[in-house]
Amino acid sequence: MNRIRMRVGSTFLAMIMVLGLTASFASAAQVAVSVQVNGTAVKFPDAKPYYENNRVMIPIRFVSEALGAKVGYGLDRSVTIELGIKKILMKINSDTVTVDSVIKKLDVPARLQQNRTYVPLRFVSEAVGAEVGWNQEKRLVTITTGASTTPTASPSPSATPAAGGNNMFKVGFEWPRETELGKALFVDNMKIVNGKLTFTLPKGAAGSKGTATGALTKLEPGKSYSFPIGKNAGDLVISKPESNGDSWESYAINLDTNFNEDMTELFGTITNDVIVFGGGNGGSTLTEVIQLFKALK
Repeated sequence: MNRIRMRVGSTFLAMIMVLGLTASFASAAQVAVSVQVNGTAVKFPDAKPYYENNRVMIPIRFVSEALGAKVGYGLDRSVTIELGIKKILMKINSDTVTVDSVIKKLDVPARLQQNRTYVPLRFVSEAVGAEVGWNQEKRLVTITTGASTTPTASPSPSATPAAGGNNMFKVGFEWPRETELGKALFVDNMKIVNGKLTFTLPKGAAGSKGTATGALTKLEPGKSYSFPIGKNAGDLVISKPESNGDSWESYAINLDTNFNEDMTELFGTITNDVIVFGGGNGGSTLTEVIQLFKALK
């Protein structure tokens, strides 16, 4: 099951399909998500969860209704969540939270929005003993109560963060269901020359180039491109309809491998390479991905 870390400042790895509707990962726009608890879809009649800055924010009522926790509010704008012997205390707009008397830091604080209290889903869910998974393509959060697994890392520059961390991404390229686009994109095509990523967008594919500021440029099939890599270089999303399926074969390519601390934690310092994500939240360097696709030939 894919693990989560919900914080990204660039457009990296959203895997939003490219049909003129592709959005940049750098955009701070809220994106609706769906939630399942133990395989059952959760309905949100009014306040709904959303995906923003690579975090899923959830209305606090979900915690009480779907996870069976007791939620209380204080006059000092504090929120208390209790489930069994577990107790979480946090304040609106504060990044400090207390879990069973242990003080921890949040990447995204609890906040008020449209008169509703929202909290970061992964932290709360895992703090009360639930396992959280993320399907990027479907924008679906899956929560399993009473179980926890430790993510495993595939060979790559660094290791997956320890269990209990909230990095949604992991090390190790994950295959999409089809590889037709990948073969055309990565074998004898995409490469890095003099600090730039060069490639020709395969016919039948759609693509977009996102910048660190959120600007988005559409790429044209059959046209060759050359983009600088490194600090604030942005990212690419390249997709193609599956030949034998009902979805898309998609790849996200982060041109800045250290655009925030999350990626530095995963991959360390990488020079003259980029990170490629395929069918899930696992990524590897372009050098590794090219070799993987060549092995399919």
